[in-house]
Amino acid sequence: DLFQHLHNVELARDMQGMRIRKKKRQTILPLPGSLFLKKSSGVTRIPLKSAVNGKPPALLTSFVVFQLYGLGVPLNVLEITSETAGSFRFSLQQFVKLESLTDKGGIQLADGGWLIPRNDGTAGKEEFYRALCDTTGVDPKLISEEWVYNHYRWIVWKQASMERSFPEQLGSLCLTPEQVLLQLKYRYDIEVDQSRRPALRKIMERDDTAAKTLILCVCGVVSRGSSPQKQGLGGVAAPSSDPQVENPFAVVWLTDGWYSIKAQLDGPLTSMLNRGRLPVGGKLIIHGAQLVGSQDACSPLEAPESIMLKIFANSSRRARWDAKLGFYRDPRPFLLPVSSLYNSGGPVGCVDIIILRSYPTLWMERKPEGGTVFRSGRAEEKEARRYNVHKEKAMEILFDKIQAEFEKEERDNRKPRSRRRTIGDQDIKSLQDGEELYEAVGDDPAYLEAHLTEQQAETLQNYKRLLIEKKQAELQDRYRRAVETAEDGTGSCPKRDVAPVWRLSIADFMEKPGSVYQLNIWRPPSELQSLLKEGCRYKVYNLTTTDSKKQGGNTTVQLSGTKKTQFEDLQASEELLSTYFQPRVSATFIDLQDPEFHSLCGEVDLTGYVISIIDGQGFSPAFYLTDGKQNFVKVRCFSSFAQSGLEDVIKPSVLLALSNLQLRGQATSPTPVLYAGDLTVFSTNPKEVHLQESFSQLKTLVQV
Repeated sequence: DLFQHLHNVELARDMQGMRIRKKKRQTILPLPGSLFLKKSSGVTRIPLKSAVNGKPPALLTSFVVFQLYGLGVPLNVLEITSETAGSFRFSLQQFVKLESLTDKGGIQLADGGWLIPRNDGTAGKEEFYRALCDTTGVDPKLISEEWVYNHYRWIVWKQASMERSFPEQLGSLCLTPEQVLLQLKYRYDIEVDQSRRPALRKIMERDDTAAKTLILCVCGVVSRGSSPQKQGLGGVAAPSSDPQVENPFAVVWLTDGWYSIKAQLDGPLTSMLNRGRLPVGGKLIIHGAQLVGSQDACSPLEAPESIMLKIFANSSRRARWDAKLGFYRDPRPFLLPVSSLYNSGGPVGCVDIIILRSYPTLWMERKPEGGTVFRSGRAEEKEARRYNVHKEKAMEILFDKIQAEFEKEERDNRKPRSRRRTIGDQDIKSLQDGEELYEAVGDDPAYLEAHLTEQQAETLQNYKRLLIEKKQAELQDRYRRAVETAEDGTGSCPKRDVAPVWRLSIADFMEKPGSVYQLNIWRPPSELQSLLKEGCRYKVYNLTTTDSKKQGGNTTVQLSGTKKTQFEDLQASEELLSTYFQPRVSATFIDLQDPEFHSLCGEVDLTGYVISIIDGQGFSPAFYLTDGKQNFVKVRCFSSFAQSGLEDVIKPSVLLALSNLQLRGQATSPTPVLYAGDLTVFSTNPKEVHLQESFSQLKTLVQV
């Protein structure tokens, strides 16, 4: 071995060990390192992007090995990965003359630290641990080998990646012993002396939330979602609580440059990973991540196997290559185009929308046997009345049945009591207990009650009252249990599961005009319904996506509100809003006859007289309207008049105002056909200004 005969190396190693042991017995005062002083000096620093002339990271396929070597990037640097970086060893002969090593037994690096190589002339994480402990201002008692090994690994991977990505500018300049020890001392200054923790450490120690906006780097793949066999970050198989269960979602390693954590991807992100769109080394900007697994605070270096982040496609995007890792400067959700969202992509952080149309509240009922039914407000009122009548009758029958059973049990359990007319006065006076008095009175209360004292009579009455109350309580308890059974999903009168939902048609302000999306707000507060207006712009936080709907052959995503949904009013110029929004107008029958006629959201409002009804008792009735000028429109309903509660509204010669009629592809018939659904409003006394004007004009025209 080249160094075995060099006693200076062994001597230098022994002397370093003595210095470290001595420092452990001393009080070490903090002394900032040179890198920390430079970064905190306030002097304007050159951004990395400017330092490399704005060029993106180079692909390794752009260079051949000898070209990279000529630029100062040796072969062993090309082979460094996040898994192998921790075991990387420097060959010090590449960085210092052999004479210097043989003379001093090592090399003195930044901030005074001595790097003493192994006998083979190489230095790895163990040697850098001792070099850091030997550095001025470092207290060896405050750091562990695991802490240094962890940071050594991430520093080596980062520096190697810098050289590989920008070989022309940074080749041979980053992955050097000097730079590694400089950055180790900087991390000591930050974490130990300054007590400033990086993002993942604060999250895993439960001192900050993972839901803030984060920028993390993909540093390894645990599984791709198809195999139950899990691997550790170093490629070693890791224990699993249930190896038989396959996880359909991929698991990757993410790092903030200081520590790492596993992250479970959702379906869309798993698909991106398997298509190569989430490469190792790529950065992600993430919002709304969830920390799952162990609920106890823990150090990143002692984290249990179960702890990981859950991240979602609708709140994650690729970040720029030069984005700074860790907590993003703005912790709030970042804006995303609605068209980029996924149905199964989880929570949506933030969207910028314009409300195109606001619809009346719908009522969704979940049936006990499965399935759902949506009803308009009028149809829900009718269904609620029908249910209440049915329930009242069912409860009357149920109560009569329970009372009859209870009375029969009372008669069967009643003990026969003999007449006790021979009881003497002395015996009567000795009775003081309510139950004894009640038993003594028996079936002939008139005789004995006349001989009771006032106190005995009161005691007897109290006991009788207690018996009655006890029977009533038992009867009420039986009735309550019977009602609960009846209202159960499988009972004779199951309780209704009904929830209101407010639907809005919206446009995305980040996209070009033309696309229309749906936003559903469940159990909307009345204050919110009065605040959100058509034609206004809002920034909406904390939504989720639901199953898609096909509109015009295109599959679009639907948004739904959550308990955390918030609306922020935004200003926009009238000129810009007009490119997205058209105010409601009462459509003329002449316009509807034009095959080229289009309306916002494919819906129209109009007024007209009912002149005839087709299949009024059927499941899909229709009726004709006229505008009084010999123009006609046919309106087809998707449900019967009885189901919709319209049997008393749609009658011949009635003047109607209708909102939210659906305009579909026009048939060859000269009479336009419109469709009325759950969102269509039927009124004989409209409140909307545009319908009131049309309503009044039509009424005047007919009267003339």
